[in-house]
Amino acid sequence: MKRAATLPACTLSTALLLTGCSYVTPTITQEEATEKVQEHAQNTLAALPQKAELEKRGGPGSPPCGNPSMLSEEDRVTVSEFFWIRGIPEEDNETTLELLHDHWDTNDYQILNDNRPNDPFINVENEEDSFQVAIEYNKYGDLALTVRSPCLWPDGTPEIF
Repeated sequence: MKRAATLPACTLSTALLLTGCSYVTPTITQEEATEKVQEHAQNTLAALPQKAELEKRGGPGSPPCGNPSMLSEEDRVTVSEFFWIRGIPEEDNETTLELLHDHWDTNDYQILNDNRPNDPFINVENEEDSFQVAIEYNKYGDLALTVRSPCLWPDGTPEIF
């Protein structure tokens, strides 16, 4: 009787593992992702003139990915952080976007969106770790930088059952 009860669970687990289901694949932890978000932000800052500085627009966030697992009650999350880039005159915003576009293009980031000239927004993804970085400026001329991790399990491993 006990064997019959475990057979469906084992079959489901085996099937998911064999298909490479992302819901059971371990990830980096939320803490590690927070560190990598900072690394990507600092890497971006290093491409800008020395007078540029990052100002946090609040603490790191960890919103759910929107894909609750059928195997776990906990959602996977992303880690994101939002910054203002200070020290760049508003008249240099277009030059700054072009400078960052070139930096990312030559440093293993894939350009996902470049909405210029109609919309001052560029979004890229690091080819090694899938972290995304976006730059834009608002109608007031403020440069905004966003760095976001891919979906991850908060503790790095899924809780299957």
